[in-house]
Amino acid sequence: MDTLRAILPEKVQKAFNHLPLSQIYELRLRANAPAVACVDGRNFVLKTADITCEDLENIVHKAAEYAIYAVLDQMVKGFITIRGGVRIGIAGELVMNRGQVIAVKNISSLCVRIPHAVKNCASAVLPYLFEIKRPMSTLIIAPPGAGKTTLLRDLAWQISNRYPMLNTLILDERGELAACYQGEKQLDVGQNCDVITGGTKAFGFENGIRSLRPDVVITDEIATAEDAAMLQRAVRSGVVVIASVHAADLGEVRAKPDLGVLVSQGVFERYIVLRTGEQAGEIVGIYNRGLQRL
Repeated sequence: MDTLRAILPEKVQKAFNHLPLSQIYELRLRANAPAVACVDGRNFVLKTADITCEDLENIVHKAAEYAIYAVLDQMVKGFITIRGGVRIGIAGELVMNRGQVIAVKNISSLCVRIPHAVKNCASAVLPYLFEIKRPMSTLIIAPPGAGKTTLLRDLAWQISNRYPMLNTLILDERGELAACYQGEKQLDVGQNCDVITGGTKAFGFENGIRSLRPDVVITDEIATAEDAAMLQRAVRSGVVVIASVHAADLGEVRAKPDLGVLVSQGVFERYIVLRTGEQAGEIVGIYNRGLQRL
């Protein structure tokens, strides 16, 4: 949290004094509005911390260590990741050139996501994902904020510790799983993991598998037809893939054109469905390839 405090206005830091810091998962900072903190699934308005446009600009410049050019490739994708794995989502005016975003200006709001490693949160599902020490390709299904990334991170950590003969590759497109900063993992995903950060999943599947020879690939948020196609190719070539998708249930996944094909073809051997309950990561059910509940 020290890194985060260093980039925030003093008025927001003071408002923190009334909140349990270890349970803050998200900060919403909007121009001309009070800051909002998400604490253990509940939103708290920090009435003493009204945010200005100047505050937002200062936060981004501090997060970039006053070198915007160095993080521009992240900014045009809508975020900046800082030391400690904190990811700052950015909303503002997009500068376009020939259909491509080349810059962001007039920042209007920031979404600061603070990662929390919950060790052993995957212990309940891990026995269902292995068959005679062989991992099975798995899709984690959940709506936003239900703990998909936290579960994936702990799966990487547990697989690394329990099965050291397996090489694990994390495709961390948005820097949320391992949160590498200048090549150093900020979050514990185990010692037996390789991490590719920032590139597309297609790049990671194509080049990471070829050059790093993983037994297991872990990645977050399969969203595009290209993602689904590369995932299918990886599984067909003998690599186990553990991934996640935004959806409320299996029915919604089957209704998605690209993912529905993967389900019908039996690409995944296991499905884990989560939901947002009293705490993130509540397990609704675990299903096999034939969609039978285990």
